[in-house]
Amino acid sequence: MIRFLPALIAIAALVAISVFFADQPGAVSITWLGWRIDMPVAVLALALIVAAVLFRLLFGLLATPGRMLRARRDRQKLLGYRLLTDGLVALAAGDAKAADQARGRAELLFRRHRLELPPLARLLTAQSALLRGDDAGAKAEFAAMLESPETEFLGLRGLIVQALKAGNDAEALALTERAKRLKPGAAWVLQSQLALETRGNEWRRAAATLKEAVRRGIVTQEQGRHYKATLLIAHSRQAAAQGLPRDALSHAAEAFGLAQAFAPAAIQYAGRLRDAGKAAKGLDVLEKCWKLAAHPALADAYALLLPAEAPPARAKRFERLAELRPGEADGHLGAATVALSARLWGEARRHLERAGAAGDGPWPKRLCRLMVRLEESDRNDSAAAHLWLDRAQHAAEEPVWACAACGAECAEWEPLCPTCQGFDTLAWRVPDRSAARLIDPAHGLPPGGAAPALELDAGPPVPAQG
Repeated sequence: MIRFLPALIAIAALVAISVFFADQPGAVSITWLGWRIDMPVAVLALALIVAAVLFRLLFGLLATPGRMLRARRDRQKLLGYRLLTDGLVALAAGDAKAADQARGRAELLFRRHRLELPPLARLLTAQSALLRGDDAGAKAEFAAMLESPETEFLGLRGLIVQALKAGNDAEALALTERAKRLKPGAAWVLQSQLALETRGNEWRRAAATLKEAVRRGIVTQEQGRHYKATLLIAHSRQAAAQGLPRDALSHAAEAFGLAQAFAPAAIQYAGRLRDAGKAAKGLDVLEKCWKLAAHPALADAYALLLPAEAPPARAKRFERLAELRPGEADGHLGAATVALSARLWGEARRHLERAGAAGDGPWPKRLCRLMVRLEESDRNDSAAAHLWLDRAQHAAEEPVWACAACGAECAEWEPLCPTCQGFDTLAWRVPDRSAARLIDPAHGLPPGGAAPALELDAGPPVPAQG
């Protein structure tokens, strides 16, 4: 019933208007070119309505050819887009020839009907060229895409990938900054900029980029703290190399404040304190980090922080470190190493036994090798030494600094992976050498974790922890 209400209202309105003109007939006189026409108002109203209807019909007839032409052009345009879509599907299937054929048919169709070739066609051409290995042709197409506001951002992305493949980080960074001006909130743009700035040792600029990424939610607060600590460690190293000890100490202190359980931050800060004549405070820093998260690198730094120290005094100091976490094998292994150097065989054996008791499984390689040294040096027992050497060869792999992006192993922690240049990708873990992989230079970019750095749209990976 409700759907008939508008029609009923219209009928009622027409009836009301007809009754009104019937009750109020009136008259209208028109004088024009010597002629005079007298007619009732109702007749004039009817004449105007008829004239309006006739005009509308005439206008519709005159506009019909144009509408038919536009409809035909729309059908052809739709067909062209379908051909371009077929080309993209062919690209996804790895068939560059079929993609080129679809693109050629679409281009011919658009030109025949005098239609503007859509930006999608250039993207299809560029991607097809990449699939064929024609990097020069793809670069030319991406460069041409910069001329149109609709395709400029896509063109920049393609050129960035091309620049990275060519190893031209400076060009890639300039293009990334231009892309950022177009879309400052794009996640892959900020990730690319951060990665390129770290690869170029632009630590101050990288810190500003990281701050913006955290503000926009591209990097979480927790990830941001770890990334910033890594940037500060790198900046501290750079300042020390440039002969700026105060800046080096300041950056290292800030890094340790952000990540007190991160061994590289504590080691960097302790080293800068030693250079400033505050070795005792440096020892306190290492001990504080050790309490939070024991790490073999901390024990090494603890042993080397006072290079002129006598071996017996160093062995005594290591007793304190080991007792800070008596159930931690690394502390006893460090103490045993120092005791061996001081020729304190009994102390070395005691700490090695405690280190073995602290573990859950078979004794690790490092412990077995220290036992080899102890048996050879203390008792000159070659048979026992060979037994421990055999155990070392069959012991499980121990953790190393390994890159989560490319699998490369490093003797020491670095802000950038020496192999793939991934930022903050080195983590202390048992390496999976069967899964080691190399990253294409166009993708080895991100703040790092378990995933490759920059798959250009990928989210930020989980930071590597010490």
